[in-house]
Amino acid sequence: MKKKSILVLSLFIGVIILIAGCSSSTTPTTGTIEVNSTPIGAKIYLDGVGTGMATPFTITNVGAGSHVIKLDALHYKIWEETVIVTASETTYLNPLLTYAAQSTITLQPGPAEGKDALVSSLFPDTNYGSDPVCDAGNTTTAIVRSYIQFNLSSIPESARVIDADLRLYQFGTYGGDNFAVGLYKVTSDWGESTIDWDPQPTSSTDAEITSNITAGAITWKSWDIDTLVQGWLDGTITNYGMMLKDTDETSVNTVALFHSSDYATDAAKHPKLEIDYYIP
Repeated sequence: MKKKSILVLSLFIGVIILIAGCSSSTTPTTGTIEVNSTPIGAKIYLDGVGTGMATPFTITNVGAGSHVIKLDALHYKIWEETVIVTASETTYLNPLLTYAAQSTITLQPGPAEGKDALVSSLFPDTNYGSDPVCDAGNTTTAIVRSYIQFNLSSIPESARVIDADLRLYQFGTYGGDNFAVGLYKVTSDWGESTIDWDPQPTSSTDAEITSNITAGAITWKSWDIDTLVQGWLDGTITNYGMMLKDTDETSVNTVALFHSSDYATDAAKHPKLEIDYYIP
């Protein structure tokens, strides 16, 4: 009889433990956050990590407790708030985002501040850092390239670039063929007063952007470099400047002639970098 009582008691305790375990396993521990915004389309970040989604969107299975939601929309200030998520409940967010005004800056340095120089395969040991021209192209006897770097310290590091264009004034050409000048990212340091053809700083293999050159034209030429400038500003790309060269240096017989920052006759025709940006 005593053994039977002990067995019944053991079974009873086991049932209680099993029930308790089942009960605890079904207790809700997560909630949801329904995120909207005005305007819609803002990227959603949860605790500093991108969700890959944009408003409106509902984030499910969020652990109960404190969380930080950040919204990032083009041309608007970043919105961020700490929310408390309650298990089995939905937290609703629908902030009015603040528009971020656009600023425009044109960097067009003169001889003292400008950093640009051409290099020539015909004179590989000659430095042209103080020349009034920055050329790109090739002839039957020489290949010429130009290096340009702008100081971006006057622009906040947090700036979001909307548009950025390098502009060079083409005052003529040497040769009669049309061709394309590619803009390449420079990937090592160089000095304006020391650079020459051999050796040159390293640069990317592929052009960031190209611009078509018409032989004999006198005009401003532009290269759209939004991504490159954004990388320089936020630090994801080291700013060593850019290199301009003919995209096909084996067959073209034309050199595009551009004014450099050392051109003394008309400062308005110096190389310039035009940037439209906002502060999020």
